[in-house]
Amino acid sequence: MDHKMWYDTDNDILCLEFTRDYLLEDVDPVINRSIELLEGKPYRQMMIFISKTAKVENRETREKTSQAFVTANIQDVAFVGGSAANRMIAKVMLKTGAVKTQGDFFKSKENGIQWLKSKR
Repeated sequence: MDHKMWYDTDNDILCLEFTRDYLLEDVDPVINRSIELLEGKPYRQMMIFISKTAKVENRETREKTSQAFVTANIQDVAFVGGSAANRMIAKVMLKTGAVKTQGDFFKSKENGIQWLKSKR
């Protein structure tokens, strides 16, 4: 997996930074790593940095990701950065229930952290 994932222990937030397009083949490694990093952690929250993402591969990728969020029991997602097109696709997924988590979009990491902490 080329994407960067880590657990921010200062803020108790799982972080994912896309380094290229998000492909169907990325879903399983991302969710498996998410489950691993969240084990025993107090919150099921995630911050996704989408500034470098050109696109999500296809509908199948979006649907599998949605199910993966459910599997990992991720409650809240803060999307940071990204193009207008990336934000639009993610907003549609959130509004239609394709992604069954609470989510919002932020221009800065700090605003995303603040929002996630307000959901606790």
